Parts: sequence; C-alpha cells; structure tokens
Amino acid sequence: MKSLKSIPAYIWAVFCMFLIPVTFMGNAYFARELAILPFMKVSPVYTGGDSIRSYKQDGMTVTINKPVFESLIGKSTKGFVQVKFSGKLPSIIKNTIDYNNDGVADFSLTINTLSNDSKLTVLSKNVTGLVVSSNVKSYWIVRVGVLNLTEK
Repeated sequence: MKSLKSIPAYIWAVFCMFLIPVTFMGNAYFARELAILPFMKVSPVYTGGDSIRSYKQDGMTVTINKPVFESLIGKSTKGFVQVKFSGKLPSIIKNTIDYNNDGVADFSLTINTLSNDSKLTVLSKNVTGLVVSSNVKSYWIVRVGVLNLTEK
C-alpha cells in the first residue's frame, strides 16, 4: 500500500523537474501573455489617471487628467489630479488650471524648469497642496492633491 501511494508522488516530482525550468525560461513570454489579458490594467495611481482634456498654450500642450481617488475598497476622500506639460517647455511655466471644468480656476502653477522649483497657489477649497512636480523624459508632470467632495 505504501508503494502505491509513492507512485503518484514520484510522477509529480518528475513532472515538476521539467515544469520549473520551463517556467523560468518562458518567464518573459508568460508575463507578456498575462499582461494583454483584458482584466489586467495598471492602477491610475501609477499612470496619473485618464486624460480628460488637453489644450495648446504658448507652444506647449497642457494635458489635465481625471482626478484619482483610488483606495483598497471604494474611493478615498483624498486624491490627486495630474497635469502634464509637453512640447516646447519654456524656462518658466505659469499656468492656471481648472481641473474639474466648472469654469472657475482651482489652482495656479509657477514652475521654473531650469531650477526644478515649483510653486502652487491654491484657489479652491478642494485643493490640498502640491504632491509632486518633476521633469519626466521630455515633459513636466505635476500632481496636485485634491479632496473628493462627491464621496461622503
């Protein structure tokens, strides 16, 4: 009886001896195949959210993303909105942003692209402060903290 139980164990061990090297050798292939599955997506915390509008100003393109209020369960009360400046960036970027498109400016940005100095002027009660301002590749990204007043 003991030898009958050990036969499936030995078969499984031999199978694993072949399975483990194949898994390591095909790791890149398996990762690519998993990444294209329809339910796989990158969190907006890392991407900055979806773009809701963009416009040209002074030779550069300003892209405003949808506010991100991600949390483990539901939506958070605090989040951020990402603004991207691309194209021909001047040495000083001065821009007033209406992120929720209600016709009233929510914050004003002054960015010195040479010294990496950024200043935020809060114009709305929904804005909490500057989260990050950074030069990334050939564009400038700014994340501004905002409150989620729709979730109570």
